[in-house]
Amino acid sequence: MSSAPLALTRWNVFNQSWPIMLANGAAPIVGIVDTLMVGRFVGTGALAGIGLGAVIYGIAYWGFGFLRMSTAGLAAQSDGAGRADEVQAHILRAIPLGILIGLLIFALQIPLLKGAFAIFTASAEIEGSATDYIRARLWGLPATLGTIALMGWFVGISRAGLALGLQIVLNIVNIILSPIFVIVLGGGLIGVGLASAVAEWAGFAAGLFLMIREIKRRGGWQAGAFTKKVLLARDALSKLGVANGNIFIRTMALTVGFNFFGNAAATEGETFLAGYHILMQMITMAALVLDGFAHTAEAVTGAAYGAKNKPRFDRAVRLTSEFSIGFALLIGSLIYVAGPFLIRLLTTDPAVIASAMTYLPYCALAPILGFAAYQMDGIFIGTTRTAAMRNAGIAAVIFYIGAHYLIYPILGAAGIWVAFLFYYVVRALTLAVAFPSIRKHMDITHAN
Repeated sequence: MSSAPLALTRWNVFNQSWPIMLANGAAPIVGIVDTLMVGRFVGTGALAGIGLGAVIYGIAYWGFGFLRMSTAGLAAQSDGAGRADEVQAHILRAIPLGILIGLLIFALQIPLLKGAFAIFTASAEIEGSATDYIRARLWGLPATLGTIALMGWFVGISRAGLALGLQIVLNIVNIILSPIFVIVLGGGLIGVGLASAVAEWAGFAAGLFLMIREIKRRGGWQAGAFTKKVLLARDALSKLGVANGNIFIRTMALTVGFNFFGNAAATEGETFLAGYHILMQMITMAALVLDGFAHTAEAVTGAAYGAKNKPRFDRAVRLTSEFSIGFALLIGSLIYVAGPFLIRLLTTDPAVIASAMTYLPYCALAPILGFAAYQMDGIFIGTTRTAAMRNAGIAAVIFYIGAHYLIYPILGAAGIWVAFLFYYVVRALTLAVAFPSIRKHMDITHAN
């Protein structure tokens, strides 16, 4: 059986969003704890190394984000259509796929790292530090990708509190282990990475437990979910393959954009790169909090799309977007006011503090200019309009890179940040062009 659909009131939308906001906001705590341990107890060179390592590791983490996105969209639509067997089948397909991808990347880490360092420019010392961190983190990658699929499934079935529970377990384990591995055992960057890897496996185990409990709450396993006919249904696998392929290309384009930003920061030197890494922790935190409303949009627009209910779809878009705008302004203001305190908390190096403080205003503008991009992503994921996402993602990164080469010669290091902010705007605009097609192609019913 499926749960009753979420009533689309402002209170219920917020009630669905705040656990996602907390879960998403807690996600970068792993990176913040890692940065705190390295910045306080290892050194500036290692801080630059973990900054570069986080960028490269992020290719695997974000590059396979389609596991979350496609699972969320497909589960939401199946839930809206009342297909409990398909709701379960989606996660039974996604988790093994995530683990398999993680194991493959772990096995191929040596050539993959060589390829990464052929693209990203840094000193031999920074590359060595980044390598130590990445190799340690990769022990947890299969669990990370399995967890991503679980997070998407929880969001898709409007059970955001379960995603929060998973994230709480992960972060508690990381917060306990990181100081032990770094301060007590003296593990340095390897210790930081291993603590995060162990925490990822703990989070994955918690997610599996919560998934099984949720399925029991909904009436237990559906017999059809385990059948070859359902799990290997040609139409479902084809839809999953197309959705994953399109989202993968879109996410790779997005990753190219963010890694281009990181690579541009690396060319400005160790101090700029270290300051950039600290500011990116704030931007990541802001983006993931705002994604709470985008993820709610995935669930409620996806369910409305699956139920073919256009009025409900329109209301879902409006309510989630209203909250997103308000919180974007609030978070941007908080970054500007509290940013100096956070910068000094994460590093004691005067030069790094000065660099981060210089570019803090650009960091504060990121959520204000970026909320529309997050929100449009949520709508397109929920309705699995993945071809449009793919095309928009490719176009946006081309515009961004072109803008960088026009702006950087004029503004210098500040131009790196200006072009990056432009990237947020163009991401939203390229999706907005395709938004009317979603409503146009819905098979409309007016059932409430």
